[in-house]
Amino acid sequence: MKADIEDWVELIQQGVRYKENFGNSKRWSTYRDYGRGKFPGYVGSSRGILPYNLVYSMKRAMVPNVYFRNPYINVTPTSKPGIDIQARVVEAVDNWLMGELGIKATFKTMVQDAYYCTRGIAKIGYDGLWSEKVTEEEMQLSEDLGIPLSHMSKDKKERVEYNVNVKPGMPWASRIIPDVFIVPFGVRTLEDCPWVDHVVLRSLADVKADRKYKNTEGLEGTHMEIIHKDPTRSDFYKELCSNADIVEIHEIRDFKRKEIKAFVPGYDKWIRPPTEDVLQIEGLPFVDFTFNEDGEYYWGPSDVQIIEPQQLEINEARTQAMLHRRIAMVKFLVEQNGMAVEEVAKMLSEEVGPAVFTNGDPNKVVALLQPHIPADLTQWSELIRSDVRELLGQGRQQLGESPPGRRTAEEMRNVQMATDTRMDERRDIVADALVSMMRKINQIIFERWTQEKVAQVVGYDGARYWVAYKGAENRAEYNLRVDVESMTPKTKMMKKREIVELIQALSKNPRANIDYLMKMLLREYEWVDALKIFPEAPETQGQPMQQQQFMQQQQKLLNNPAELQKRAGANAETMGRFF
Repeated sequence: MKADIEDWVELIQQGVRYKENFGNSKRWSTYRDYGRGKFPGYVGSSRGILPYNLVYSMKRAMVPNVYFRNPYINVTPTSKPGIDIQARVVEAVDNWLMGELGIKATFKTMVQDAYYCTRGIAKIGYDGLWSEKVTEEEMQLSEDLGIPLSHMSKDKKERVEYNVNVKPGMPWASRIIPDVFIVPFGVRTLEDCPWVDHVVLRSLADVKADRKYKNTEGLEGTHMEIIHKDPTRSDFYKELCSNADIVEIHEIRDFKRKEIKAFVPGYDKWIRPPTEDVLQIEGLPFVDFTFNEDGEYYWGPSDVQIIEPQQLEINEARTQAMLHRRIAMVKFLVEQNGMAVEEVAKMLSEEVGPAVFTNGDPNKVVALLQPHIPADLTQWSELIRSDVRELLGQGRQQLGESPPGRRTAEEMRNVQMATDTRMDERRDIVADALVSMMRKINQIIFERWTQEKVAQVVGYDGARYWVAYKGAENRAEYNLRVDVESMTPKTKMMKKREIVELIQALSKNPRANIDYLMKMLLREYEWVDALKIFPEAPETQGQPMQQQQFMQQQQKLLNNPAELQKRAGANAETMGRFF
């Protein structure tokens, strides 16, 4: 066993060097410091440099345009015909899970990780899957205490993990900082990885109390032996080490053997012996994305790495301008003994119109000296900003600035379209990762949700139904899509207008799926809970319908266009009061 662990240590050290050499990971803490306003030589006083924080301003312009503030998943069947109604149930469940699991905040942080460290990474899990011996009593205790099974201590009295987005009996998705994610040397994508290593830093007491871990009797704090052995590591980890015994756990997902295992460097036993990894569905239980894909390596350049030379140059230009301004204050050259000291004081006082006496010709006794600030410094700073905007595809408009000079509406539209093309590529990248995450989560709940759940589903008649279902009832392959183009305010206004036009044009067609268009329209109003606008169906006002019953009722409506049109018209009239 010890030899096996030593083999893994060597592989992981290769992975660390891979990240350092090709991902420039030793500079990541410096890149984050730029965003925090911490620059070399800046001490916050008149003696320091004067930075201009391009890294922060570009991040603030890019992140809101890329992550999804109000994400919504559209689900359609792909594997077989006749499961459109199941797709509606899956769509309702997926969009409920998006809020329940905190996906919005997770992806916002992942976008920032990709900006600083080239990769945004998330881990997917399910509470309790680490053990096949969970009893009904333990599940009930987990519900009563509100502590997930995977977070409960061995004595079943307290937490040993603290992520509140992990809930009892639920899937979860959590962002992973790229610093603690290791892939094998030479792989290019996550799909190529025979294994990955997630390094978890936890207190020794929590590790020993955790039900997931075995063989912890002789375990001691490891103080980050592998990933942070460099003596120049950041102050954060130094402080972490000094306050408590920290255990550096290497959790390995072995795709080749479909295993999960964990060890601690310097400890000769597996604290999580190799077992089947049931979360390896459609690949490893991780999703990732990068905005600067490298055709050869997994770890490519980050946005901040690309603009770092411009950041350092504009800091120097601004500092030089600051120093020029200081020496360019108005100064006087006074001939020695040409003016009494009290007369100089009168000349420099704030008194209006004082009479100042000199010992000779005033034009020769006193001379005014006022150096100027070179205009090239200001122009150079603006040129650097322009270079950065070009590198990252951010125009002045995205930074909240209007371009100089007069511009026609057509010119502004062309500029906006060019910028949107580059931003849309980034949004597509994030959307693909979101879809991949939800596909993996769906496969987990199809398998693991054996107990009945209830969801609100909008029927073909535009009414809201409470539907009771089990995961296996909806097992199939679906096409998941995120509406990428609904991000910019301009696009949202155009989309509202087009949806209203479609509703008006199709309202008299009994076969048209108007409720889909109504949902699309309501989602454009971010302050609206779209489901509450749809009237509740009378069939489910007392108790939820079984999914099979709901499917039969909806199919009956589809087979009776007159009845469907009647009910849809009545429900549309109810919703019309909202508008």
